[in-house]
Amino acid sequence: MCEAIAITAQSSELTDKFELDNILLYIANRNEVTPTDTISAIFEHKETGRILDEFRWGMVPYWAKDSVHMDRSQLFHKPIYERIVQKQRCIIPCNGFYVTRTIGKEVHRLKLMMRSGTFAIAGLYDVFRQASGFEMRTCTMMMTEANELVSPYQPLMPAILEPEAIGDWLHRGNRPPYELHAMLCPMDELRMIAIPLGGTGDEEVELQAPRTEWV
Repeated sequence: MCEAIAITAQSSELTDKFELDNILLYIANRNEVTPTDTISAIFEHKETGRILDEFRWGMVPYWAKDSVHMDRSQLFHKPIYERIVQKQRCIIPCNGFYVTRTIGKEVHRLKLMMRSGTFAIAGLYDVFRQASGFEMRTCTMMMTEANELVSPYQPLMPAILEPEAIGDWLHRGNRPPYELHAMLCPMDELRMIAIPLGGTGDEEVELQAPRTEWV
């Protein structure tokens, strides 16, 4: 699964790229965000438009397999998600994500990015309300079948949305399952950059760009 993501874009870039109407909270320049951390997500409010806020990556209960990653093939087979998938869709802005595999005693790690820059991963969100009245926003990341870059590491990859599909995914309202399912297809590997991080044995990954230097 996706073990971590990077979100390094500035808020001004996200505002322009995703047509934000309001930013409640955003923490930029994070090279590695992992499950149970706070993660930036964008949702659409019926009155105030597109909002960027911080969510906890992992729905309640956190031990559930799909609390952090939700396989698109299982999405419409779980009644618990019927309400969420129709009215509580979000996107997770991202600059890159990480996958890992172990071969013998060697651990190989890969960072994947889009050639076009910052991208959106499809997600679902919910609001967990404690007995004390405290509310916590939580989200899960949609996963789809891995493309040829990711499949040597794992069978699934984050569902990266096409730019023209972002509005349809965020728009509140019922949509036929086949329409939502069609938005969650594997991203074309030719539009991505793969950078091995440490380890050996990754010669089969052709680097298409210089290693990114984070500042």
